[in-house]
Amino acid sequence: MFGYVRPEKADLLIRDFTAYKAVYCGLCKSIGRRAGQIPRTAVTYDMTFFALLLLSLDSRPFETGEESCILNPLKKKSVAASHPVLDYAADVSSLLAYQSALDDLQDGRPVKGRLLAGLFIRAARKARKNLPELNDKLEAELAALYQAEKGESPFLAADIFGRILEEIMAGGLRVTETGEEDRDLLLALLLPAAGALGRWVYLIDAIHDREQDGKAGLPNPFSGMSEEEARLLAKELLIKEEETVDRHLALLTYRRFGALVYNIVSLGLPGVRIRILAGEALPAL
Repeated sequence: MFGYVRPEKADLLIRDFTAYKAVYCGLCKSIGRRAGQIPRTAVTYDMTFFALLLLSLDSRPFETGEESCILNPLKKKSVAASHPVLDYAADVSSLLAYQSALDDLQDGRPVKGRLLAGLFIRAARKARKNLPELNDKLEAELAALYQAEKGESPFLAADIFGRILEEIMAGGLRVTETGEEDRDLLLALLLPAAGALGRWVYLIDAIHDREQDGKAGLPNPFSGMSEEEARLLAKELLIKEEETVDRHLALLTYRRFGALVYNIVSLGLPGVRIRILAGEALPAL
């Protein structure tokens, strides 16, 4: 994943940002437990939101503790306790990190690709054993995505990436205990939201990397357009996906983290879009 799905920090209460960081750190710790210390670099804001969304619907208790971090061993902070949702998100993070490394190899970045593939291959092997069916689906969809990027319909790749997030969401729901919630209703709301979010992530990354991809001769759905045309089209497509995500997730009943989900979906996604289209750097969290 890419790190674009993030909260708008300035509009968060301190307690909500503390909860967000607890989930982020909990995901990082889960990756460490399941894959080793180096693969913890696979933790992203995108997968943090994914885990947070599923945790917001899970009927089991959500607990945190005070723990130190390998990057700051002298200071303890709030960290989400071990949870099946975090373990699932950790395995998915390892699979996606390894596939991203293979993508670098295919995109003419052999040094970076080989280095990252070497770092994540053991983590990916462990994750495959835990999620064999999802791994097979991801590999098939990513192979289709690479072909679509080289074909005559480059925006088809965004649809495929949307399907990838739908598969990940469907798998996540299987490890989420929702009590008396109607599973069919959850699927009807979460899968379209995940698909739209996947398309949004692909498109925001494409417009962000448009100039760089052009110089490197890499496929990009916005190549061949003027800068103004590309930005206007990207804005139109991104707003459409933001509205789809917002419309579906607004109908859910949250056990926790409702303010966080609202912030990320209704403020964070548009905030990232506005900054990227304006050529601004994304602020640190």
